[in-house]
Amino acid sequence: MNDRLRQAFTWIEGVDHIQLPIDPGGSAVARAFYQDLLGLAEVRSPLLDRPGTLRFALGAHRLDLTEGHYTGVAPQAHLALRVHGLEALAQRLRAAGLPIDRAPLPSGEDRLYVEDPFRNRLELIGLPLQPSAAPPLGNLRISR
Repeated sequence: MNDRLRQAFTWIEGVDHIQLPIDPGGSAVARAFYQDLLGLAEVRSPLLDRPGTLRFALGAHRLDLTEGHYTGVAPQAHLALRVHGLEALAQRLRAAGLPIDRAPLPSGEDRLYVEDPFRNRLELIGLPLQPSAAPPLGNLRISR
């Protein structure tokens, strides 16, 4: 392919990370929701770690939560996650006092919506209870 065609031919390969806002000082509440309730693994990177920012593994991707003042989001804006064991997660969310909005997909897949403690809307789509092997996290390490 010549340089001219290479410059004209571009594409988006996929998602690198997703960033959502959390309230100033909200790191502990965010960990309780995303790590303890949803079961996401927090990841650390010496190159990326900053005060007021948390990172969680999302398969081959990453969820970044950054403290800041909420500026408002369109009601249709949301993070969609594919979840193994959706019903068990729904029970944990309800037990934590969070309202759940069930809305099955037209294809018949189970789906629900929930808001995190910072008013970010999450769409949770059910998958069969067979978690895939976790991809390598490169230079990121899981915090304990």
